[in-house]
Amino acid sequence: MDAIKTLCLKTFLDESEDGFHLARTNLENEEDLYMHTHHDFSEFFVITSGEGIHSINGDEVLIYEGSFCFIRASDTHCFIPDAKKGLVITNLAISNKTIRHYEERYFASQKKYWTEDTAQPYFGVLSTPDLNEIVSRFDILFDKPKNAINLDLFILHLFDVLNKTVPSDQGIPFWLSNAIEQFRKPKNLKLGKTKFLELCERSSDHVNRVLQKYFNKTLTEVINAERLSFTAKQLTMTNAPLKVIYTNAGYSNHSYFFRIFKKKYGLTPLEYRSKNHKIF
Repeated sequence: MDAIKTLCLKTFLDESEDGFHLARTNLENEEDLYMHTHHDFSEFFVITSGEGIHSINGDEVLIYEGSFCFIRASDTHCFIPDAKKGLVITNLAISNKTIRHYEERYFASQKKYWTEDTAQPYFGVLSTPDLNEIVSRFDILFDKPKNAINLDLFILHLFDVLNKTVPSDQGIPFWLSNAIEQFRKPKNLKLGKTKFLELCERSSDHVNRVLQKYFNKTLTEVINAERLSFTAKQLTMTNAPLKVIYTNAGYSNHSYFFRIFKKKYGLTPLEYRSKNHKIF
């Protein structure tokens, strides 16, 4: 690894009066990357496809579609894409002056997002619907003037979405990130708790304690969340029959699936497909 580089916001701005910088980058190999820190800006990124490793402050964290992180100016990090899948990153760079404004206005009594004083930055994983929503907001922002009003509109919407997401104050253990990623495959989703524990290679009690720490959820809640996220994505991106989708996710009871899906998304599966279907 080369020496750590220090980046400055002005080198990325399209115009000198721009208040922030947006980018969507497709990383395919380690030669594109270098360990770096930020001189005068902080960053928010989300992974829109692919997977890889986020090397951050001496730790390595598995990242994949939906992973997000608030990088502070003091953090040192780089990305290592998977050799086969690559890594597509959408990121937003904001001056530290603006970050201080957000801190004073919104987080004076509670440190959060860029303002946390922890070893690792605030991060988490978005559900498929939340990822789609954030990516859509990014796409709108790409086409807008880079001024304070448009930035604030995006940031406030982002904060609203993330209020539903529980972060961790340390890097998620690699074994857990890897187990979650592997569990998302339909052949594993069907097998439920037994397969998840097999992928973790740890006891049920230990896995439950770690899930509570990092996600504030039980093992059963995490499994249901992953299954529902899978069904939502399939309803959006495929024409597969509904029964095929929910059985592939591990549900055998039609009524139970409909009930918990509507509780999660506020719509029945058929209503959700009608509203969000992207296959023409």
